[in-house]
Amino acid sequence: MGKGILGAVDEIKAALQRHDKRARPGGLDCVIADSVEFLNPAHWDALTAGASFFMRRDYRRLLETHSPQGMSQRYALVYRNGKPIVALAAQVLEVRGHQLANLPESRVRKKALQQFRTRILVCGSLVSSGFHGLAFAADEDPALLWHGVAEALYRIRRADRLHGQIDYVMIKDLDDARNAAATPLRDFSYRPLATEPEMAMPVRPQWKDFAGYLADLNSNYRSKAKKIIKQVQDAGYRVERNADAAAHDARLHELYSAVEQRASTRLSALPPGYFGALAQLAGAENFRCTLIRNDEHIAGFMSTIKDGSRALGYYVGLDYAVNATVPLYLRLLQSLIEDAIELGCSELSFGRTAAEPKASLGAVAHSSHVWLRHRLPAVNALVREIFTRVEPEEVPQRKPFKEA
Repeated sequence: MGKGILGAVDEIKAALQRHDKRARPGGLDCVIADSVEFLNPAHWDALTAGASFFMRRDYRRLLETHSPQGMSQRYALVYRNGKPIVALAAQVLEVRGHQLANLPESRVRKKALQQFRTRILVCGSLVSSGFHGLAFAADEDPALLWHGVAEALYRIRRADRLHGQIDYVMIKDLDDARNAAATPLRDFSYRPLATEPEMAMPVRPQWKDFAGYLADLNSNYRSKAKKIIKQVQDAGYRVERNADAAAHDARLHELYSAVEQRASTRLSALPPGYFGALAQLAGAENFRCTLIRNDEHIAGFMSTIKDGSRALGYYVGLDYAVNATVPLYLRLLQSLIEDAIELGCSELSFGRTAAEPKASLGAVAHSSHVWLRHRLPAVNALVREIFTRVEPEEVPQRKPFKEA
């Protein structure tokens, strides 16, 4: 009994210490802004030079111009003794129940969703999957850096009250290594949640083209891959690689919207003009667009972004009526491998969802995590479930390559 009371006292003391730590400045300075243009460009560039493509100032300007409806951009630079140590990009978004209507649910839950409305602050990108919202100085203590992240997000949330109360703060998407380093966030009442894993595949050095990839598949999977290629050809469609996305932006947006409308959550629909602008900004050295089409129309597309040494399967668009009989999606996934090889990348990320066809191509699951905090002590159970997309499903294990 006595031991239990002492344990409870220790827990209360620890909670008070965490509260005290959150309530006091950490000896860091912070600049927050509504546009990347308002920040010191040299400081931002110094921190983001080796970070994600999506942290580049020119990309941030593009996203400010082509933001999804209802989304506002927020930024911060964190300093220690005058030295920039953290660059942070985030979005504020109001979420309503109709954006979550595709979730399977009971009648009671559906009624609750109709009344649902909240504002969220997301550190990272809601229009890309990956660690695309933070860049750190290389020679600083990780605990200090994550303290800076928590403090900057707190300041943004408090400053945003003129626009409305922000209920949730989320930091996305962390791999296992970053997730382990982010444990100091617990002192600021953030909690980690597992999300759907990223499906990724190493690009082998001997693959000089798609034929090289096919040669490494065992006979069964190679036959399946060639069958997909033949089915698309026999249906009268051709693959057009390195297409001009700007010239086809209207059709790409139409096909993208068809996929977006089927998503279980629809937090951030990109506006028309985004794909064309992105293609022009990134250029041929960082961007690829593949079309599947015939002489009458474009039936599907897939885009690829080069992000450092990784190729990212970005957005896909499909004519679902055609895809019902022609394996457009599977053929577009194959095109990502061609892009990754051509762009000289060492790894290809197929993104999340549709794990089975991606595993069959050679991808394996990589754990992914978000950290979530509510402004009040208790986290709302419904939104917690929505953000985590329930428990991640078990990813199928496939061995498409020849045994070494």
